[in-house]
Amino acid sequence: MHIDGTTRMVGIIGSPLEHTLSPVIHNAAFDYLGLNWCYVPLPVDPGFLQQAVDGIKALRFTGVNITMPFKTDIIPLLDEVAMFAESVGAVNTILIDKGRLIGYNTDGRGFYTALVRDLSYEVKGRRVLVLGAGGASRSVTVSLALAGCGSIVIVNRSPERSRQLAEIIVKSAPDIEVSWLSPEDNYDIVVAESDVIINATPLTTFNGDLRVPVSLLNKNQLVCDLNYSLYQPPLLQEAEARGAQVMDGKGMLLYQAAAAFEIWTGLEAPVEVMRVALLRALEEAHI
Repeated sequence: MHIDGTTRMVGIIGSPLEHTLSPVIHNAAFDYLGLNWCYVPLPVDPGFLQQAVDGIKALRFTGVNITMPFKTDIIPLLDEVAMFAESVGAVNTILIDKGRLIGYNTDGRGFYTALVRDLSYEVKGRRVLVLGAGGASRSVTVSLALAGCGSIVIVNRSPERSRQLAEIIVKSAPDIEVSWLSPEDNYDIVVAESDVIINATPLTTFNGDLRVPVSLLNKNQLVCDLNYSLYQPPLLQEAEARGAQVMDGKGMLLYQAAAAFEIWTGLEAPVEVMRVALLRALEEAHI
């Protein structure tokens, strides 16, 4: 990589960023296409988001990704927010165009693209169970609702957050059937009857508040875990052992990055180059 006075800068704002793989993925794409661009991590402590936004504008960044804990807090600081990002109430990608900050959310697109491109999975009419009601759950469930899934059941510790998510989903897709349960409820029958089960929490084991009775998983289901590593999370290991189709979070990470790349550059992302870089980085980090 050659960096000079004409290098276009992009990066990622969040905290912590020690384990982010985004620089590896994007810089591999820039190198492959011969673009004089550079992607850098920009760790920002909570309470300094406004200063960070002022900084990227002053330093003439072309764009940035936004990760935790700022995906919601960034919205009031933007000049424009794309429709999907506004719907889910979270932004993970910013384009800086002539000094104006435009916010996007590519997480939902990344998840849906992984389903379609990597698994050839049709979501229309499917019954979805999602664990968690945070930012990742918002993006994923709204994307599935817009794609025509039949129903969504939310399981989350906070009834208020579940209610908020249900309202967001219904506002985006008024005809969809949405309900929510608490971890204390018996939702075994929901697990058994769901077509798609998604873990949208940071948890990779479910012996505590959120239960997944793995004995009820079956070959007719797709089980997804938005966490990612070189190795399958325990939930997916159990699901695959029972014949279910499985998908972890690597595809979502890859395709949301590709979508951000295309927003910034206006070019088609070299997805397979980015995929190889992602897998190599995971292997080197032993994640």
